Amino acid sequence: MGWLDEALAKCVLTPGIEEYLLGRGAKDETIAGEKCVTWQKLEEPSPDPVFRKRYGAFGEDLAGFLICPVWSPKGALIGMEARDPAVKFISDWRELAAAWNPFFLGMHRAAEKLWAGGDAWIVEGFFDICPLEWIVPPSDVVLATVRAKLSERHIEFLRRFCRGWVHMVYDRDEAGVHGTHGYIDKAGKKHWGALDVLRRAGLKCRDIPYSGAKDPGEIWDRGGLKALKAAFPI
Repeated sequence: MGWLDEALAKCVLTPGIEEYLLGRGAKDETIAGEKCVTWQKLEEPSPDPVFRKRYGAFGEDLAGFLICPVWSPKGALIGMEARDPAVKFISDWRELAAAWNPFFLGMHRAAEKLWAGGDAWIVEGFFDICPLEWIVPPSDVVLATVRAKLSERHIEFLRRFCRGWVHMVYDRDEAGVHGTHGYIDKAGKKHWGALDVLRRAGLKCRDIPYSGAKDPGEIWDRGGLKALKAAFPI
């Protein structure tokens, strides 16, 4: 067990952060499965110099933040997403193992469900996962890539485990549309989108159009489950 594993094992989910999660659409089983916690100051300084520089020696700059751990397909901790609900500040931290593992939020039971034939729904952030889990089939998984881009590790994971469809549900802003469909920059260079690379990897994929807000999380915030069902007639 590494120092970050030990640190998160000593953290608990405070009532205020739990209320925030539930209000953003998170299910109890999602909170428990992903092992979301509230960050507490380290008892000993972090041995990682980059972490100390970014968050303070004891992680004091993260005090009270919501922490969503990031797990490898085999269940090892490879990083975390830290979020300050008060100002919507988000920062992600990656262990060295993240260099050879897909950095997905929502990995709890993902490989198992995909191997059994479930579809993958790909979103950008954790609070896009939470609302979609209310409407996608329970056999499917919702995974967040943190940014609107599929990495080689993401593609390799999906190619290896996903036997069903990959549904792209990135944000409906420029970054999300570019990340899904690709784009040509001002110099005339083609940048491949998620659908391009998924198809080249032999995966069945499609874009899921929706309206009502920029992303699934915003739709939930505006109108809850009713608005979400109207935006995604699944």
